[in-house]
Amino acid sequence: MHRDTRQDQASGLRELFAPAAPPRFHALSCPRREAIVLPIAQVLAHAMVERGLNIAWIDEFDLSLRQDWPLPCPVRFDLSQSLMNHVPLASGLQSLNPHLWYGLSRRLARAPAKVFPTLMQRLQDSGMVFDRVLLCLSVAMGRSLQHYHDAIHHTVLTACGEEDLNQTRDWMVKVQSQQRAASWSVVLVGGDADQTAFERLAASAEPLLGQSVQWLGHVSSQFPQGALSSAWDHPLELRDLILAHICQG
Repeated sequence: MHRDTRQDQASGLRELFAPAAPPRFHALSCPRREAIVLPIAQVLAHAMVERGLNIAWIDEFDLSLRQDWPLPCPVRFDLSQSLMNHVPLASGLQSLNPHLWYGLSRRLARAPAKVFPTLMQRLQDSGMVFDRVLLCLSVAMGRSLQHYHDAIHHTVLTACGEEDLNQTRDWMVKVQSQQRAASWSVVLVGGDADQTAFERLAASAEPLLGQSVQWLGHVSSQFPQGALSSAWDHPLELRDLILAHICQG
């Protein structure tokens, strides 16, 4: 039987508006090639839904930064408009299915610091319940984290060369200077499968961060250079490393 789209969305809202623990916020970033997190975030979000989780997927990438990676749905209102009180929160989140909601958040750099309620506060006030909030961070966005939540778990993708490790360390320190992370984790891409590169990164980053960095694992693919549509040789391997980390706890 064909179901009306409005009925499907209403059913999804009824499931979202229910007592539950606050969502955990997880951010993906890649200092070397920031848009590379877009295809991984997409498969990751759907994998979490398959595990029975309600997900809010927040994407900071402007069209000029997406490297031709398409939006998952038409977007009328930017989530930043909701976070700056221009439109209701529900207008800034699009339902991809009853368990997965998407927000394009490209303009938070324009928002004054600590003036408006955070996304976490708005979710709690609205009664919308998510198990996880997945953030695709744009390196170019700057001070956006404070508008989402004050406890964000960060996962960073990095290549294993010395220049890449230094770039990743500097990115982590920059983020930490804006807002202390709830946790830091790293996935190594390319290079050798041992922990040598991670140990060098942790040794240089941890004293500056003031907290430990967790190694999630290694993906043998070379660091993607071509089109995002074919960027990852083993996307499910990378997805599963991050999925296990996000779904724990």
